[in-house]
Amino acid sequence: MEESVSELLTIRLSSRPDQPVHWLVWSSEQNEVIASGQLNDMTQLDELTEYAAQRPVVALAPAQDMLLTQVAIPEGSGRQLSAVLPFLLEEELAQDIDHLHVHLLKREGDLAHVAVVEHSKIQAWLAALDDAGIEINKLVPDALCLPLFDQGYSAAQLDQQWLIRQSEAQGIAAEESWLASWLLAQHAPISVAAGVEETDGEDDERENSAEVDTSPQAVVIHHYTPKPEGMPCRWQAQTPELVMELLAKGAERSKLSILSGAYKPQSAWRRYIKPWRKVAIAAGLVLTAMIAEHVISVQHMEQQAQAYRTESERIFRQVLPNFRNIPTQSYLKRQMNAELSRLGGGGNQAGLLPWLAQLEPIFKKVPQIAFSNLKYDQNRGELRLQASAAEFQHFEQLRTLLAAEFTVQQGQLSKEGDRVNGAVVLRRKS
Repeated sequence: MEESVSELLTIRLSSRPDQPVHWLVWSSEQNEVIASGQLNDMTQLDELTEYAAQRPVVALAPAQDMLLTQVAIPEGSGRQLSAVLPFLLEEELAQDIDHLHVHLLKREGDLAHVAVVEHSKIQAWLAALDDAGIEINKLVPDALCLPLFDQGYSAAQLDQQWLIRQSEAQGIAAEESWLASWLLAQHAPISVAAGVEETDGEDDERENSAEVDTSPQAVVIHHYTPKPEGMPCRWQAQTPELVMELLAKGAERSKLSILSGAYKPQSAWRRYIKPWRKVAIAAGLVLTAMIAEHVISVQHMEQQAQAYRTESERIFRQVLPNFRNIPTQSYLKRQMNAELSRLGGGGNQAGLLPWLAQLEPIFKKVPQIAFSNLKYDQNRGELRLQASAAEFQHFEQLRTLLAAEFTVQQGQLSKEGDRVNGAVVLRRKS
């Protein structure tokens, strides 16, 4: 299937295997969410394999599992900075640096902004993705996918935690129980600026004060989910959004990725040539040139046949998700032919395909209507459509066009937000 370059699959990994995994497909071209959901745990990542096969994938690493910090760069160590960084952090870290992955996020003068995470964490995430057949393009700390503000922090709550982005390369994941203490430790003021939500418990003197702190230290916390009660500092509400949608947009724009060193993705040609290296060496040691040529030819044909089998099974599972096991290729062919016969009505006009062929030109005349569900009942000879449109008149236009060829039964229309939803039942005229 052709890869969709305008759509991005974003997967927020979990800290533990039994925690939920959020995911979302975002289309930058359509500027909307294509699909989203939540898996019970990391063992269900294979449910996203089909989405990953069609589009680029970005994985979000939980900020709670890493340290985003900065360290002073000694003079003269710039060229070997990546090798020196772990030792510069050794005194600040409680763990053995050999067990930690240290990644340089950004260099700013004599300061290095780094992400520190256990090797075991990254290896567990990559192993779970690999088991599901999902190849990621980058791994980004989730807190660093929140919007960036020149003056202030951005914040959103997800899974009982607050993600806070302080700067381009700094952020944390905080439990609500100690969020207030952390905010006070940042020396952010509790004075209230015009148009900014006021901290609970301000005394009357502060409420009546006309002074507004506009200094660089006057950090405003821009929040996209409801502000927790009793928090210090100044909070500014932003337009609410789905947190995963917010993170997906940030992940798409982000140039950060902690996949470096041993975790750096291999180039395509290195991935494809690696399985052949040992085969070529073994063949050259034990076989003559003529036998080696024959063996390589046979192997190539077997691999090509296996590739065809793998692709046919992938398409089969996509078309018929109820059939998970495929014992033989003949079984696959029988099931596909049976499904094609069922949809085509066994060569008569009773199946689903003739309906779709007849409806296609009608649907093209009302492009404003989006169909979200289709249910065909062959026994009753009816087709039920669930649709939505921007205006009621679009449903009336569709009903008029359909009535020329079908018996139309239109259900009650309801408006939710800026969309009108309704159902239409079609039957062939006697």
